[in-house]
Amino acid sequence: MIICLVLLATAQAGAASPVAEYLKVTANVNNGYANTTVEEKLSNPTSSSVEDSFSFLIPEEAFVSGFSIIVDGKEYKAEVLKKEEASRKFDTAASEGRTAGLLETKGKHLFSYALNFEPGQSIIVKLTYEQALKKNLREYELVQSLESESPADHLTVTVNIDSENPLTRLEAPNFPAAKVKYLSSNSGQVVYETNSLPTSELRVVFETANPPLGGNMLFYDDGGQEYMMHIFSPSVEDLGTSPLNKEIIFVLDKSGSMRGYKIAQVKEAFGKIIKDLPPEDHFNIISFDTTVKSYSETLMEESPEEKSKAVEFVNSLEANGNTNINEALLKALRMFSSGSERVPIIVFLTDGLPTEGVVSPYAIRQNLKDANIADVSIFSVAFGINDESNYHFLKAMSLENYGTAEWFSPDNGSDKIGSFYETISTPLITDMNFSYSEGTSEIVSTGKKNLFAGSDAIILGKYNPETKNILAEISATTRTGDKVFSKEFPVRPKNANAFIPRVWAYTTINSLLDRIEVEGESEPLVSEVTNLALEFGFVTPYTSLFVELPEKTNPYPAEAENKGFVEETTQGTGTEKPAVKDETSADNSMSSPFSAQSEPASGQSKSYSGESAASSSSYRNSGATQSAKYDGAAGSSQHNGAAGTAGKEKTPGFEMVPALGGFFGTAVLFRNKMKARKKMKARKK
Repeated sequence: MIICLVLLATAQAGAASPVAEYLKVTANVNNGYANTTVEEKLSNPTSSSVEDSFSFLIPEEAFVSGFSIIVDGKEYKAEVLKKEEASRKFDTAASEGRTAGLLETKGKHLFSYALNFEPGQSIIVKLTYEQALKKNLREYELVQSLESESPADHLTVTVNIDSENPLTRLEAPNFPAAKVKYLSSNSGQVVYETNSLPTSELRVVFETANPPLGGNMLFYDDGGQEYMMHIFSPSVEDLGTSPLNKEIIFVLDKSGSMRGYKIAQVKEAFGKIIKDLPPEDHFNIISFDTTVKSYSETLMEESPEEKSKAVEFVNSLEANGNTNINEALLKALRMFSSGSERVPIIVFLTDGLPTEGVVSPYAIRQNLKDANIADVSIFSVAFGINDESNYHFLKAMSLENYGTAEWFSPDNGSDKIGSFYETISTPLITDMNFSYSEGTSEIVSTGKKNLFAGSDAIILGKYNPETKNILAEISATTRTGDKVFSKEFPVRPKNANAFIPRVWAYTTINSLLDRIEVEGESEPLVSEVTNLALEFGFVTPYTSLFVELPEKTNPYPAEAENKGFVEETTQGTGTEKPAVKDETSADNSMSSPFSAQSEPASGQSKSYSGESAASSSSYRNSGATQSAKYDGAAGSSQHNGAAGTAGKEKTPGFEMVPALGGFFGTAVLFRNKMKARKKMKARKK
């Protein structure tokens, strides 16, 4: 998981900027499910009002689950609404002079907001989000990258790890100042504190013992609705056999846009990959620009001589011409046979849209589906692509052909490509199918049909309250033939597993969004995503966060435009009531919502991967506030900032509009918006 925090100041030249007193990041990881809270205290030490905008870049896979601001000890929390309803309330509030915030997804996961500070005033901002970490090569990795153009006086990063299986390794490589503690056989913690921001990223790497051959199954009773989580992650030793051999074709773009650094990175990466192909693998290389050329007309068996000649072929590539994606992939698919015992894989790398031959993404996708009679997995590498629509095309194409897509910048591209390939280079079992005994329902899985060495498959679902045992059966193909792994699990719900409903909802929503990516929007799919997002409090393409703050009698100061923002008005009904919970914080603690020691209480929350709360709580959306079993919004804590001026003309601290993915709310437009987006994009790369 990569978390980038970038603070972008947009105050007028020569104007004072708020000071970041502290930045606190707390990540709680429970069986691979990460919940992160980012909390920052900002203060204006000057004798005049100032405005600044700030931006956070969150992981692509994460769902925002809470946003709040604390002023003078009062916390104002946003709520999740249908996108149209949130927009309507926002427009109404703006037209009536009430300050409001709108948080939406659009494009990259860039969250931005602006704050107005009165003289001497302090404001605390909290952002929470949730995400499932991927297990690759036996490791989970959490990367904490911290950058700031307005350095914080104090930084604290806390990473808490809990696992059903024993924690066998926990470290922060190349970061000796980080304190690593093993708290029990199944839990650990990494803490890093400093009075200045580091120049390098903080990486937390951990491993857990493999579950038994049939896996682990965890249970949770959510007030009458029961949830299960099955973790299946067999090792080579468990299976008693070696990994499967593969048939793999590397399809490489060498069009004109690949010229220079990009093609050099491709040569370096795939030269190493080809040299490391294991015995008995069969392989080929196809390059394409306007035309298509292959190293061989058939798949070749691995040998030192063959690999040496193949590397020479890669090193001879020169970037020219257009981009004939359709013909290149069809040529590759025709080389596979449906009767092969090896696992068929295509690794496809491109940096652009199709510009030669068949150029319609929809036509290309249909052609590949028709030609893929061998059930080949297509893994796409979007290499330095700037057009997000092109990435969506590659993602949809891979999803409907048993693969995935990754997006890499050319910077250190060789290492990134190599690391990605390593995760799919060793197929352990294939053609997986999971089935469970009667009484289970709404099953969803994070896995594909193939399981690679060192990875896992997570299966989630619901079960009937009267169920005493659940029988799990996994049919799959290994190197020694077809196998069925069967295990019966006694149902034993635990309060420590309160995170499972949220993992189920997160995984279900992602699965539905993948279907929308492939099939296009339809009313049933959109409704299902929307309803789940409202129930569990996730910000998605169809739901938004809305927060309304105290009214101000002079909402449009004459000097507003000169201060760096412009307010616009739209007509509204004026019937909406404030949808914000005004809370006074009670303590300064930030406890883990995944703590095994405390049972969740009622509260407010939302989303997937990333939050820390002062009080755990279940999470369901009800009216203007959310009540549920898990509190994903940042918890309350007493923070008394410096006193702000108390005039009637405006409410201190509330010239604020949050946004996600480069979208800035209707009522406030930032003059440096495009500059901020470009900077954040560069940071992510």
